[in-house]
Amino acid sequence: MKKLFTLIALLALASPVFAADKYASVDLDKVLKGYKKTAVINKTFQQREADIRVFIVDAQKSVVAATTDAERKKLEDKYAKELKAKMDKLQNDKIAALKTLEKDVKKAIDTEGKKGVYALILTSNNTLYGAVDISDSIIKTLNASN
Repeated sequence: MKKLFTLIALLALASPVFAADKYASVDLDKVLKGYKKTAVINKTFQQREADIRVFIVDAQKSVVAATTDAERKKLEDKYAKELKAKMDKLQNDKIAALKTLEKDVKKAIDTEGKKGVYALILTSNNTLYGAVDISDSIIKTLNASN
């Protein structure tokens, strides 16, 4: 009888270990495509890249129109420096924007994880089976916050 009570007590203590935890997965590509802020950022950078292409064309025309080799060399150097500054600024701004998107998505995933009481949330490419896809919920959370 004592062994039976001990066994029952052990099973009662071990039952939380065997309880089914909720696992979720997030398709990050889908989330980023569905996040409105991503589209705004992409449009902004496409415009800035187009502006740089226009700058390059105008700079080339100016260099070709130069009358002397010295003037041409001076213009090439000037435009090369300006182009490098524009490209560096664009690259730094892209990195900052990506970090902002990453922070927003991570915060939304954390919020959703706490709200849904998930034991584990993985990216969808790391999940084979048994996880609930919460990508749509993450997108809704992201778009509601902005």
